[in-house]
Amino acid sequence: MPFTLSQCWISDTESELGLGTIVALDTRMITLFFPATGERRLYARNNSPITRVMFNPGDTICSHKGWQLIVEEVKTDHGLLTYIGTRLDTQESGVAMRKVLLG
Repeated sequence: MPFTLSQCWISDTESELGLGTIVALDTRMITLFFPATGERRLYARNNSPITRVMFNPGDTICSHKGWQLIVEEVKTDHGLLTYIGTRLDTQESGVAMRKVLLG
């Protein structure tokens, strides 16, 4: 799978770090930032112990601002996922969200 800045990943060996975001890339390495712990980790592009985080229609996800969205559709653009759905707090439909938090 190709790596892109801002994609969300989780460490298979350090799940306590929470959700990580790709903040830097080069030809051999990937840097993930884990906001829950404030930590950064450097991984090799090949055989790194990380898994891409992707949600599906029917999942409930939390925005970085704290509100929740029920996913109804997932769109991909240049390797980044956008979740479209209904906000639980306002019942507004058709809301698009890129950044999510696991909670």
